[in-house]
Amino acid sequence: MKKTIVLILVISLSGFALAQEEKKEIKKKEIKRNTCYTESVEVEKGTSFPVKVFLNNLDTLAAFSVPIYYRSDTVDLKCDSVTFHGSRAEYFAMSFFKIEPVGKVAFFAFLWVTEPSQDAPPLDPGEGMVADLWFTAPDDVKAGKVELKSGPNAFFPHEYIDYSYEFTTPTATEVDFDYVPGYITVK
Repeated sequence: MKKTIVLILVISLSGFALAQEEKKEIKKKEIKRNTCYTESVEVEKGTSFPVKVFLNNLDTLAAFSVPIYYRSDTVDLKCDSVTFHGSRAEYFAMSFFKIEPVGKVAFFAFLWVTEPSQDAPPLDPGEGMVADLWFTAPDDVKAGKVELKSGPNAFFPHEYIDYSYEFTTPTATEVDFDYVPGYITVK
């Protein structure tokens, strides 16, 4: 009888272990998606600081545009600039950024140009930083947390600029991306 119980227990545990391995495989596949995300930072009042924006792309990209919203009812941060130094997109043929202080939007875009004289390839699959958003937390800012939002269909109306969230391959195919928000916490 004891041998039967032990045998049933061993079979059950091996089935449980296989189920756990399947869950891990599914989780790995979920992580392997095109994803844009920002880091979360803690800052002091009266300081200027960068927030890194990262891109994990499985598709080769010819263009992408990302609006990052830093809106809060209580914490009034100032976005000063967007830089691309040391990023995966530093040598894209064309880059552009716009800061909309009223709507609290930091928008940036890249475009690969097929001009033969340009030595700037499209963005190959990979993961890494694509931009630094530079903020200032004024001396008189209230302490609190600001969520850095974006994503598909996240846009701010502008007379001349489309603040859409978009990622395009060299074949002009738009591809899906997930966006994972980060946070700025002012102490």
